[in-house]
Amino acid sequence: MKKIVIASLLSMAAWNGAMAGEKDVRDMALWFYSRGDYYAAITEVMRYQCLYPAGPWLGKSMLLMGKAYYRGSNYRAALNTFADCHRNFQGSAEGEEALYLAGFVQLMKGSPSEALKIHDLYRATYRKGAFMEELDRDACVAALRVGDMAGAVKLAGVYRERHPRGRYRGDVEHVEKALLDDSMTPRRHLWLSVLGSAFFPGFGHFYTGNYATGFLTLFTNALCIFMIYNGYRLHDTYQMAFFGLAEGILYGYNLFSAARVVNEYNGKRDRELFRRVQLGITASF
Repeated sequence: MKKIVIASLLSMAAWNGAMAGEKDVRDMALWFYSRGDYYAAITEVMRYQCLYPAGPWLGKSMLLMGKAYYRGSNYRAALNTFADCHRNFQGSAEGEEALYLAGFVQLMKGSPSEALKIHDLYRATYRKGAFMEELDRDACVAALRVGDMAGAVKLAGVYRERHPRGRYRGDVEHVEKALLDDSMTPRRHLWLSVLGSAFFPGFGHFYTGNYATGFLTLFTNALCIFMIYNGYRLHDTYQMAFFGLAEGILYGYNLFSAARVVNEYNGKRDRELFRRVQLGITASF
């Protein structure tokens, strides 16, 4: 009997939920989103779309779903939702916002080159769009992401000129500060690392702060050279040939490694720089 009562109560609750009015479902989705319960918000949006497939809030519900996916760290689902929204609501405010947000997600969590393509599409489609200020802010972040530091500084100036009292002035200042801090520590140059390593094995590792590997590289190359000389002194052809081959391999690896460690060093710096910048970028939702 107890199980029947519980089942009846659950059935009634489900029925009442299904019979909730359009405004009730919409408000519930917005409420969950405002409280940070993004997956519950997505569930409510899905319920709205199922109950009201032609409802007046359909476009906005797709936008809310994409934003909730983004906030919930499901970036691929966010991109797909914004793409669907833009495709289904082209020419509307919802479609315009969806296109901008797709570019924003790509910039923050995806590919900067894809973000730039979406930016270009937005500018071509909406010449006087509602998100031009956001695009000007995002442009300097995109330049930074592709490694164009000078371009990022220039585009920050463009933002200031176009939007002297802009909403994202703090974001742009954050980018400029991050770039200034990054410039205090010089980047490592590939040609210098390889050229230095050609004359001084291990130089590339010392250059990028990998001192233990640098000492090991220097020691092994020096040891091989000494053993070649020792074989020559003792007229030991086998020893000369063996350590000559070993030195050739070690020396070649030393040059290859000199290029690799510089790329890794600069790549790590770039990722850390963007991580710092990313934390200071205000989402428009």
